[in-house]
Amino acid sequence: MTLNDLASRSGVAVSTISKIENGALSPTLDKVLRLAEGLDLTIGQLIGDDKSEKASPNSRFVPSRDGDGVVIDTKNYVYRYLCGELTNKRMVPIHARIKASSIKEFGPLEKHGGEEFLVVIDGEVVVHSEFYAPVRLGPGESIYLDSTMGHAYVNAGDRDAEVFCICTEPLRVSKDSESENDGLKTD
Repeated sequence: MTLNDLASRSGVAVSTISKIENGALSPTLDKVLRLAEGLDLTIGQLIGDDKSEKASPNSRFVPSRDGDGVVIDTKNYVYRYLCGELTNKRMVPIHARIKASSIKEFGPLEKHGGEEFLVVIDGEVVVHSEFYAPVRLGPGESIYLDSTMGHAYVNAGDRDAEVFCICTEPLRVSKDSESENDGLKTD
């Protein structure tokens, strides 16, 4: 597949794909999702961590140690995908730091397939959504939402908030996605 083919299938510009490929650009999660879809892969397959053996679907047991996982640093979040070596997951565990400190800074709300559950580990987070009033969450508090609804996680404290999120599979980016941004999403 050529860069032009991938650009056509994913909706990501050839120049952007080239910069990502050459390490000159850190892709937003939206771009990673679109590239995975263009390649007919999940994010787990695209950014999977091959450090350990693949687990059999009938014997899934994959610990994740501190520092393990693929890290993606975007303008709004720093994601660490846990247990990336396990393929064909039905859920994707993500440890993240929320950097955006206002909805204006975040940009347009994100939406994608699946559902997600988020729990705040440290700091405070305001969850913005397409259909509901913003909700403020502190340590130990959580939210479950339909990811097809526009949403954004925004840091509400004086330092980046730390969260743990579980997102369901499969995640495919809709072609009418509103944003070129990066929401807390999965493979």
